[in-house]
Amino acid sequence: MNYIKEFFQPKNSLQYFAFKNDEWKIENCIEKEEKVNQKEISILTYNVWFEKHNFNERVIEILKIIQQNNCDLVCLQEVTRNFQIMMSNDKFIQQNYYITGNVIKDYGILILSKFKPKFINELVFNSQFGRTFLYIECQINMHSLIIGTSHLESMVYNENARFEQLKYVYKELEKYKNVIIMGDFNLETQKDELSISPAYVDLWKHLYPDNPGYTFIIEDFKRRFDRVLLKKEGSYLANKIEILGKDELPIYKNKKPSQKGEVKTPSDHFALKINLQYQS
Repeated sequence: MNYIKEFFQPKNSLQYFAFKNDEWKIENCIEKEEKVNQKEISILTYNVWFEKHNFNERVIEILKIIQQNNCDLVCLQEVTRNFQIMMSNDKFIQQNYYITGNVIKDYGILILSKFKPKFINELVFNSQFGRTFLYIECQINMHSLIIGTSHLESMVYNENARFEQLKYVYKELEKYKNVIIMGDFNLETQKDELSISPAYVDLWKHLYPDNPGYTFIIEDFKRRFDRVLLKKEGSYLANKIEILGKDELPIYKNKKPSQKGEVKTPSDHFALKINLQYQS
């Protein structure tokens, strides 16, 4: 089966891709108890940037970051078809991850998981950019853990849209206890900050209150667009978050930027790596 050809024709949202016998195969989520006990869980979130600028070089470095950190789950935003092709041919990805089978058109979001998904769902937002929220349910430590990702509405003036999108997410996930959501939330205004539910903790702000934690820096424009929110009532605590992807691409060792503000890193965003600790 050709991964990319089939990737755009999944039968329903309750499917994922697994690499078996040298090819990607579609599998259905099964409602059964998985005996996975793991006290520490690591998750990476990364907006990989849909632009063609230094595309091959950037994807190579992004895949290196994924391999070097070897996280249990990876949440990706701004994934394009060309990114999917390179990612699907990567041996480390093939050997280590299941990939959600949601449909991506121009660009979208994906979740890679070392845990077999019990359930996958994608919510379609009221969005001028076609934005969605994707989440999976995994059975870990005898409990359900929900991992979700989104690329919320862009542009500073769309704060009302972002507020409503997060409100929709909170409503969808209110029945779950163990929840962590992350991605490029595009939060930058005071109203944006008020969109974070009291039921959740903004992990970077909680762990490093004196560090601005910028994940998007172009010249003097600095923002913490990328967020990780953990539900307070759950059985997991975060003990560490790292910012990754800040090193320049190797090609810039012998190449000068062609214009001011040129992105020299693997993406225009930095990645965040989160370590969770299960509290039994």
